[in-house]
Amino acid sequence: MTNSAGGRKPRVTPEDVLDVFDAREDRAEPLTSNEVAEELPCTRRTALNRLHELNESGDVASKKVGGRSVVWWVPLPVDTLDARASADASTDTPPDGERNGTETSEDTSDGENVRK
Repeated sequence: MTNSAGGRKPRVTPEDVLDVFDAREDRAEPLTSNEVAEELPCTRRTALNRLHELNESGDVASKKVGGRSVVWWVPLPVDTLDARASADASTDTPPDGERNGTETSEDTSDGENVRK
């Protein structure tokens, strides 16, 4: 491989593409193959080929967003998703005695029902 002008560009690896995703300020923002190629010494086609390789291995995900437009992102690890689901479940728990927006009643020692 040559680095001189007119020579072949250096080979871009899938790891190089993942580095582009890791270097972003907003890690939740998806990228296009053009945006990936702009950050690497490669063509859009090469970036697209590496993105497809990463997609097949599960390292990136993609979604078609227009006629021919596709965006790519690094999915959250499953353990991160599980932790989020647990956190969401604990914050959604109603206070004691309330279930699904209904009130409960409790018997007092004198036989009356008191609403909570």
